[in-house]
Amino acid sequence: MLDRKDATAGSAAQKTAHVRVHTGLKEALMNGDFLPGQRLVVRQLAEQYRTSAMPVREALRQLVSDEAMFDHPNRGVIVPEATVARISDLVRVRCSVEGTAAEWAATTITPEELDELAKLNSLMRECVESNVMANYLGLNRRFHFTMYHAARSPLIQQIIEKLWLQAGPFLNIVRSDVTYGLGLDHHDEMLAALRRADGAAARKALVADLREAADIILRAAAAAEVQPARKRPTSVRRDPKAQAR
Repeated sequence: MLDRKDATAGSAAQKTAHVRVHTGLKEALMNGDFLPGQRLVVRQLAEQYRTSAMPVREALRQLVSDEAMFDHPNRGVIVPEATVARISDLVRVRCSVEGTAAEWAATTITPEELDELAKLNSLMRECVESNVMANYLGLNRRFHFTMYHAARSPLIQQIIEKLWLQAGPFLNIVRSDVTYGLGLDHHDEMLAALRRADGAAARKALVADLREAADIILRAAAAAEVQPARKRPTSVRRDPKAQAR
């Protein structure tokens, strides 16, 4: 029989594992490592994260609560499908909320944060020029969240993170050599607007960035809705270019 100390240690270990799995799944979602409609298998995720089933189930329940995933009565936990209606709604809300964060950041961002944004944008451009894209989406996420952090509103950051959890899987639709790098000019415009504390211009550039990607995603989603359903994978998607490195 476990004594109180052993039980406490076991509980702490489970909590640590849950945080690790939840964080890993969130990053995978926001980076587009899961496909729309993909089924999440507890056993496979437990093996991947080297833990038991319980922390995985807890992490999935939390993501379902955040509407980043859906608990289907027959299929289990799945990534929501990329429907035109869902994408359109997400884009409209993201433009409003993230545009507000960009506008607020224009008056509160620090010189150090501006330098960090410039560095991240430069690294993204290097990815495009060298055609080594493994880190591109992660750098893009860091660019955006550095700017959102500069808005100095923990609440709006929490809202934006939940929106990115829902939107991340749709990045698979624009994950190609043709579409990588499309938003860098908008990033340049955001950075210039932030440097001169022009909130309206920062919002405009951010919205243009989101809408450019959204137009591609919506066209692809509309075409997919008239195609027959295809079998979905059940493991985390890995960027083939990252695997080739």
